Parts: sequence; C-alpha cells; structure tokens
Amino acid sequence: MKDIVYGEKIKLDETDKRIIEALYSDGRMPVSKISRKTGIRRDIIVYRLKRMIENDIISFIMPILNPPKLGFPNLNAVNINIQNFDKKAEEEFVAYLKAHKNIIYFAVLSGKWDYNLIIASKSPEHFNEIFKGIRARFSDFIKEFEVFTIIKEPKYESMQGLL
Repeated sequence: MKDIVYGEKIKLDETDKRIIEALYSDGRMPVSKISRKTGIRRDIIVYRLKRMIENDIISFIMPILNPPKLGFPNLNAVNINIQNFDKKAEEEFVAYLKAHKNIIYFAVLSGKWDYNLIIASKSPEHFNEIFKGIRARFSDFIKEFEVFTIIKEPKYESMQGLL
C-alpha cells in the first residue's frame, strides 16, 4: 500500500462524486453496474477513474477486513513519543512498523505524540508480547507511549463526507 500523497487540491465535479459514491457501496463494482447505478456512460466512468487514480484522488481500492472475524479481536491504539532523534533510526523504526503484520494502521503525527499505530492481536497477552518486542527493539528510540483499547469503531475509513 502506498502512502497518502499531499499536494495541490483537486476539485471534483458531480460526475466524479457519483462514481466515488458508487464505489463506496461496493469497491468491486464493475463499470457496467456503476453506469446503470449512476446514469453515467461507461467510457466516461473509465476515463474519470483513470484520471482520479493518476491524480492520487483514489489511492487504491482494497477490502476492509474485520480483524475480530479473522481471530484478532483485541485492537489497541498506541501513541508513541521518540527521543534521541536520528534519521537512520527513524527510517528503521518506520520500516519495521510498516512491515509488521499485526500493525494495521500507522501514522506520523504532529503535536504531543510523534506516532500513532493500531495493533491487532489475538488476546491482551498477545498484544503485550508484540508491543514488548517493539519496545525492546527500539528502546533507545521510544521515549514514552500510551495505549488505548479500542472497544468499538462507529466510523471507519468512510470519507464520503469529504465529497
């Protein structure tokens, strides 16, 4: 998965918005069904989707998994502050977190905390094992952390409101 790209604002028209809204209901929807649902011609949909992907408006289309259904019912958000800032250590830390299979979300922050991540685990003990491993490996880099257990996610990844 690629990083979110920041840059010049791109204005979406109503046609783009209708296409995106159709994809929100089913990201695997074929162009023919999007056309029937929106009343937009298929060639226009193909052109608009290609343009939105090239302009990083649509970064990727992927399934959103439900970790508890896959045997990972324990979700913990972790905020981390760093110390002894070193570019190489940060690159190693970021690469490690991005590659870790149990880290399902990772963000660089501004403000009180430097990083936020969400760890999916099989149990509180499994979470503790994972996070102890991270803390041990990066003990010279992690200054402090705060852990929150996620109980419910009333809103997840739906950015339709931005349209």
